[in-house]
Amino acid sequence: MPTATATPTPYPYFDPAGCLRPPDDYDRVTVNGWRLNARTFAMLQHAATLYSGEIDLTDKSITQGSFRENQGSFGTHLGGGAVDISVMRPSTWEVLWDDIPQVLRALRAAGFAAWLREYGELSPDSPIHIHAIAIGDAELSQPARDQLTGATGYFRGYAGIPESIAPLAHDRYGGPVVCQWMLDLGYADLRIDPSPDATPRPTL
Repeated sequence: MPTATATPTPYPYFDPAGCLRPPDDYDRVTVNGWRLNARTFAMLQHAATLYSGEIDLTDKSITQGSFRENQGSFGTHLGGGAVDISVMRPSTWEVLWDDIPQVLRALRAAGFAAWLREYGELSPDSPIHIHAIAIGDAELSQPARDQLTGATGYFRGYAGIPESIAPLAHDRYGGPVVCQWMLDLGYADLRIDPSPDATPRPTL
């Protein structure tokens, strides 16, 4: 007599804390003098509620928006979904180092691929800031899309900087935050071995 074999039950997927699918709203808004689409701004507003610190994610700390050409950003701001954020205390040159991991975690949970760009990391005089790309934005430029899933992209566990600019670098702030809505759009953790005990990684 054949014996019954239990069918393995897959583990349910639980969203990381803070995940919230953004609205599909691509109207233009102007924030601190920079153009964004409403989807990106809604994501920034959600990140601000997760962070609640000194860095003003929805106004004064935005230092570059979307839909503009900037050679120093190698095309990532040409379309929608791209934003740069100051990490300095307003009206000073003081970097809020203790807040940076919190801001990155909030931005990632809100749906951004986000990294700290340190002084001189992109060019000899490039300023320190957070660079963020809205995952799933329908208006992303091709260089911005590459920062998500390309060879040096966020979902592959890298820093998103083209190898023509700098040597391949791992994400200094841990792997990607993957929400169910990102999976629904076809994104996934693309690291070769994403298991948490494969290689020690810093956490936010």
